[in-house]
Amino acid sequence: MKRKRVLVGLSGGLDSTISALLLTREGYDVIGIHLKLWTDDKAPSLTKNLPENKCCSVRDLMLARGVAKKLNMPFYVIDFREKFKKAVVDEFLEGFNMGITPNPCVECNRTVKFGFFLEKMKDLSADFVATGHYSRNEWNPKRKMWELMRGCDDTKDQSYFLYNLSQEKLAHVLFPLGNFTKQKVREIARKNGFQEFVEKRESQGVCFYPETQYFPFLERHLPKSLFQKGSIVLKKNGQHIGEHEGLPRYTVGQRAKVGGMICPLYVLGSDLSKNILYVGENEELFVDELHLKKVSFIGEELEEGSPIEIRIRHGGKPERAHIFGKNDERLIKFDKKIRAITPGQSAVFSRGELILGGGVIV
Repeated sequence: MKRKRVLVGLSGGLDSTISALLLTREGYDVIGIHLKLWTDDKAPSLTKNLPENKCCSVRDLMLARGVAKKLNMPFYVIDFREKFKKAVVDEFLEGFNMGITPNPCVECNRTVKFGFFLEKMKDLSADFVATGHYSRNEWNPKRKMWELMRGCDDTKDQSYFLYNLSQEKLAHVLFPLGNFTKQKVREIARKNGFQEFVEKRESQGVCFYPETQYFPFLERHLPKSLFQKGSIVLKKNGQHIGEHEGLPRYTVGQRAKVGGMICPLYVLGSDLSKNILYVGENEELFVDELHLKKVSFIGEELEEGSPIEIRIRHGGKPERAHIFGKNDERLIKFDKKIRAITPGQSAVFSRGELILGGGVIV
């Protein structure tokens, strides 16, 4: 029988390396692909000794090439810089330009890793693409559909970022690490001569700026007018209590540092047109419903009033709720009040380990 061909995304990190190793052992015809993504040429990498990109630097490219050579597989570099900039980076900047806090990792998975990358699968006559995500997908013969499930390692589960995968896409995706813990992946690496990847610092956070915080990146690429000082106002009574340092520096739920206040205050929201930052006490952050747009489902749509569990941020606890509405907009009513629901972030629907879909918080 002809071996199934799979394109594995080789980032130069531990997870993608072991994914390629496992697929090779399972008998697949494996081709290593390194995705060249956009780099911020305005970043002060040289002066601050920062990497030009957290996940696809020149060093990462050389490491990925070395893995392909060691595993005796073909290796290609695909230039997605222009497409990544337009689909992910520009979308990220536009979100802050509109006064929301977007999630670029969700958009990257939707448009790049399981969008453009899947298109390349056809060009190279492959049957699957594979990544190092800690998630699982399996065919359910009873439901006659593909199902996306949380990874076995709760601390590394990445299913939150994959909620908008369709049935067509899941049929051509492999997640070799879905049934492994991170500790087990490290053990496999040590036993197979990939110790340097165990010791390599793991990339965390958004990849396309070198700093740990996104404020410097926003200041380099957004209009200076967005960073003008403005009023900090108590939402409950409209009282002016201080000045903020530019609205893109704040997100819902974070502590607001305002001097002279008896109780700690937190960011509740903002008015971009008036350049006002609204703050209040912690209990004011709790609400019992949210509105979603761009809603998609992995399988069949949920019926009106269906009980579900929802995570409103990566690593967040699933909360019980009911779903209402139609088309690509939904109203979610929680069984109890939830803290710090943030516009621009994703809300992901699930039942136990099964991921059902999700949408973007309005």
